[in-house]
Amino acid sequence: MYGAFAQLDGSHPWREVSPDGYQDYQARYRPGGRVVYFNFPLAAELGLVRSNHPKRMNRRLEKAILDTFALQIINEYDLTHPETWAGTKVKPGKYMATRYLQLQHKSRSGRTSGDGRAIWNGTIATPTLTFDVSSRGTGATCLCPGAQIAKGPLRTGDDRVGYGSGTADLDEMLGTAVMSEIFYRQGYPTERTLTVIDFGDGTAIGVRTAPNLIRPAHIFRYLKQGRHRELKRSFDYFLRRQTDNGFWKLPTDARGKYRKAVRYLARSYGKMAALLEEEYIFNWLSWDGDNLLASGAILDYGSVRQFAAKHDKYRYDDVDRWSSSLTEQRYWARELIRAFAQAADFVLTSRKRNLRRFRRAPCLRTYDRAFDRERDRRFLWRLGFMPGQIDRLMRRARREITDLRRALVFFEDLKISKGLEAIGDGVTHRPVFLIRNLLRFLPEYYLSECGGRRGAMMPPEMFCRTMAASYVTSRDVRLTKTRQARARNFQACYQRLLVKAGPYRRVLESIRRRSAVINFEHRMTGDAIIHITENVIAHKDRLDFDELQAAIDRFIESQVLVPGAWKPIEGRELKRRGCKSRLLRRVQKELEECKETV
Repeated sequence: MYGAFAQLDGSHPWREVSPDGYQDYQARYRPGGRVVYFNFPLAAELGLVRSNHPKRMNRRLEKAILDTFALQIINEYDLTHPETWAGTKVKPGKYMATRYLQLQHKSRSGRTSGDGRAIWNGTIATPTLTFDVSSRGTGATCLCPGAQIAKGPLRTGDDRVGYGSGTADLDEMLGTAVMSEIFYRQGYPTERTLTVIDFGDGTAIGVRTAPNLIRPAHIFRYLKQGRHRELKRSFDYFLRRQTDNGFWKLPTDARGKYRKAVRYLARSYGKMAALLEEEYIFNWLSWDGDNLLASGAILDYGSVRQFAAKHDKYRYDDVDRWSSSLTEQRYWARELIRAFAQAADFVLTSRKRNLRRFRRAPCLRTYDRAFDRERDRRFLWRLGFMPGQIDRLMRRARREITDLRRALVFFEDLKISKGLEAIGDGVTHRPVFLIRNLLRFLPEYYLSECGGRRGAMMPPEMFCRTMAASYVTSRDVRLTKTRQARARNFQACYQRLLVKAGPYRRVLESIRRRSAVINFEHRMTGDAIIHITENVIAHKDRLDFDELQAAIDRFIESQVLVPGAWKPIEGRELKRRGCKSRLLRRVQKELEECKETV
């Protein structure tokens, strides 16, 4: 029944790109694992279980999962200390750790960096798509930053050197599984987690999958090193997977192929950057192209956060460097497209020209147009418009969209008087206003208090109070003449846009229903997912797999904030006795306490 798992034996076509594009390892079975999360819909899509498989774990399924993924590599340290793995069950194949650029390494050319704690399990071909599958937490490779700091092999589990233990924490893997699945179901481009295996000591293995797990950093490694042959082969490998999966259609002539591929990338990256900024999602983008997929999708949720509001001053503290910020993601995504243009030119001409020569590359205009267009689409979606209305407004209401965006940005950008402050993993300067509260409450006010009459407005004082965060001071929310005028202007722009979408009252009623879901008060934030994961871990030994999975699934469903798909946790589910209901109550409590945080 579960024979499809056997195809994940470490074989992968990336090995054909370059002899030094990866580091091969034997792997041994790691005992003591327990499956604490399994993505049944994803497993069915991959053909690992039947489409009608019940969402319940059984012994044979868990054994297949553990036999396939509960692995630890036999690394360089182990080879010199055979007693560390004597008598263990060694897998027959080899598993690769791939090489790519990585910001944490002093070497900026990718000669020492890559998968520091991960191996690639292989590929799965379904009738429609080919997927990559890899596992994190499988042991310290020679490519981890810690190995370069220690200047020698590291024993897996030794955490005396930063980024060197080779293990993954259970809370990180569960948080990644939950957050990525919520994003995926909302239509965001992202990796997904197939399963999480708990080893009872705080460590875990998380298995990720996507139709193409190649990062820009894989390709840019050869660009940095000036290696034409390997750059072409890596770029072609990536393009071949995109076309074989049916995502792209490329011409057969070389010049046309690479130019169109870069345009595809420009549009994908522009849309992704707009999504991240508009939905307040932080993902540390930088020159190396490490923290995202080359196709333009979210990757590595260890540095991904969803904010309650526009925390554009938030920066992650990575010990020896600070991250980019929420609004700087647009710049870095654009820079990555410039690097792709340089790479395509190098492939075509066999001559690596300086990156400065591509400051006015045509693909950058494509990127800018894609960013602006997607940002407006996401803006209209946040307001609560239906897809058909969004299409109509994008064609006929460009000026009204621009006017309302400018009116909103004034309030969105205001910060509290306290200034920059330290938080758990970095710094931020907290916003005064939570715009989602206003977008949720304003249409309700117009209908219930104003009878749905166009021109009737919420008083400026109430307008500001409605969206003021609970942590603000009286100084932060002082109602100046400028703010009063801005509040009236916002509402005038808002109502003009509604009129452009159709009959005013009918549009208002639709927006009230939809905005209540899209801008749900108890939406997941980065802090919330940390605390919720801690609660899941605290309850995991009191629940069997099916109860734990059901609780996690209910939380995921309650955070898919799409009208028609949203399934909020009902009061009756919280009132029942038992550990599952207790866990859901804790989840709701954390969402309430963290609804205004980073």
